[in-house]
Amino acid sequence: MIRSGLLVCVGALAVMLAGCNHPTASSGATDTSASTSSGPSKPAATADENTWGNYLSEQGKLHGKDVGMKPYIYVIPGGDSVAANDRRQNETDSVVHSIGPILMPGGMLILGGPDGKQTTAFIANLSKQLKADALKGIVVMVVSDASEQAADTAALKTSGATVRFVAM
Repeated sequence: MIRSGLLVCVGALAVMLAGCNHPTASSGATDTSASTSSGPSKPAATADENTWGNYLSEQGKLHGKDVGMKPYIYVIPGGDSVAANDRRQNETDSVVHSIGPILMPGGMLILGGPDGKQTTAFIANLSKQLKADALKGIVVMVVSDASEQAADTAALKTSGATVRFVAM
């Protein structure tokens, strides 16, 4: 009786897994695309943080389908106000001391915000504080201006992260 109940449960599990939405070979080709033509539209630079967070989340869904864990999303504020500088420092501390040490290989960080130059400055500062290979095996998706790709990729090189750049 117990054995037949176990077989029924295993069979039901197999049916449920077979019904899951598995990615096809054609969708895998678009995962690493940096094109934004079919992706979400970039919010206005003056949009609130929630709007930017939703935008970065949508980019993560579009370009991070192969990552099994939910991403950590960091909206990097623009501007040089005291509040913006404090926020960027708090986010740097969060990655260096909190998220980075506990994030497992296969995880994802998404970084971006309204000002590509500020995002690059944030990444450069972050990289200076990270230990070598601290993000090894972790995907860092940078959503920024295309002109910032080389600087962002170079800054993250010593972290060991797998960098994905998505142009806004």
